[in-house]
Amino acid sequence: MWRWLRVGLAAAAALLLMLAVWTPSQKRGPALVNPSVTLSDFDATRALARSDEAPSLLVDRDNPRLVYLSDVDLITGACRFSVSLDGGRTWRKENAPQLDPYTRNCALGSGRPQNIRTELAQGPKGTFYYVFQGNDPAAGGSRAVLVGRTADGGRSWSTTVVDAGPKVTTVEDTVLNFEGHLAVDPRNPKLVYVMWRRAYPPADPGGRPRPSRAYFAVSHDGGATFGPATQLLDFDLGTDGPHPLIVGDAVYAFYRQAAPPLPTEASALPSATPPLTRLFVAVSRDGGRRWSRSEIAAARDASEPAVAYDGARKQFYAAWHDNRRDELDVWFSSSPDGVSWSQPKLLNDDPRGMRVGQHYPQLTLSPNGRIDVAWYDWRDDPFPAPSVGTGNVLGTFTNRGKVASVYLTSSRDGGKTWSPNVRANDELIDRTVGTWANNYDVLAPPAIASTSRGAVVAWSDTRNATVLSQSQDIAVATVTFETVTPARVTGLQAALVGVLVGSGIAMWGALLIVRRPVR
Repeated sequence: MWRWLRVGLAAAAALLLMLAVWTPSQKRGPALVNPSVTLSDFDATRALARSDEAPSLLVDRDNPRLVYLSDVDLITGACRFSVSLDGGRTWRKENAPQLDPYTRNCALGSGRPQNIRTELAQGPKGTFYYVFQGNDPAAGGSRAVLVGRTADGGRSWSTTVVDAGPKVTTVEDTVLNFEGHLAVDPRNPKLVYVMWRRAYPPADPGGRPRPSRAYFAVSHDGGATFGPATQLLDFDLGTDGPHPLIVGDAVYAFYRQAAPPLPTEASALPSATPPLTRLFVAVSRDGGRRWSRSEIAAARDASEPAVAYDGARKQFYAAWHDNRRDELDVWFSSSPDGVSWSQPKLLNDDPRGMRVGQHYPQLTLSPNGRIDVAWYDWRDDPFPAPSVGTGNVLGTFTNRGKVASVYLTSSRDGGKTWSPNVRANDELIDRTVGTWANNYDVLAPPAIASTSRGAVVAWSDTRNATVLSQSQDIAVATVTFETVTPARVTGLQAALVGVLVGSGIAMWGALLIVRRPVR
């Protein structure tokens, strides 16, 4: 009897082992970064002298293989729009929004290329929105905010001026509208908010800047027309263009408020405590007539926050850079209500004390709830920035190196834990050539868009540049965060499992018969 018991147990163990080995499973692998491509690889008509900047990415919510990209050529001033049919691996040029005379130059305006931006968004009915700036040559340098809408993937556009800016005759009266951002109400596709930053040239001969202001306008017909431009908040300190989110009956505006200016008197000593930049979220529940605000973070040299709302977890997410540790780092915080925010979590994993910068993180949310964050990073620079002197810190516009990279990380648990940083670019980005090296210093952020299995990342790249051409392109890489490896069960394996199952049943049946008492 005991011999039969041992045989039965051995057969059962073998059965369980084979089932464990052969049962289909899904395994989560390391992040896989595919080789980078540039948009110029697929456009033989591009001029040698080009300077593409300010990318924005959007993955079609109904088809993750459809990816859209917007950017601007700073040399020609052309708005650009490209489409990928294979998840970001190859690209083709499509029509970009046009509205004469504004789109004669989507870049410089009054000759000030500062903070060039484009942004893509998708409404709940599938309409795509393209937010950008333009310049009416007759406006005397003022820059306008415009929105293009397309329902056919960019083949045709309807373009609307959100705020044209005044026509002026003197530089002092010039209005520079830029950093436009858009939100569509997920429950009402006719309700659209656009927010942007309005800046002005220096008001005095000493070049002291006037503070920029945050403005917004509302559309109740899906972006076909917009109401008057309204100042969001009025503070002496400047603000960046707010990022709007519509959640329920409320509209939220996330923005950066500039730090107080440093003393200008010759006798003033360096400040022992540098002034802080503050990040805020303002909320309105009455269509933008009244706003209340809450602070997200306060630190030195903080950037504008990149934000998203996770409807499944009922959480707001924000990412930004600041130098609270005397070197620019990327930080993340979350909030259940937009009022109280978690303690900031560090996202870049380079060793502390390297004295390198991480610039302008961008945050996106995948359909299955994964948070992805990408940023410019200087950790791979063989020519690091000079050491920072006493009383100074590594800042956004100071002590940068010469060679940049793009890094990213992801979280699957609402920001509690994060994956190791992964580099997206397969060639280092030489910033001694291209736009950044030619007194533009646009510093537009990289772009990222997410699918359930991965992300698409874009940035301005100089791999095709020479000292003579100074060419700058938009480069794109696709990243897979999850490798699914299901094991297949062959016919032979299924037959063997069946034999083992039958043998096990027979053995246990025989054992029960042997153990049955004799009457």
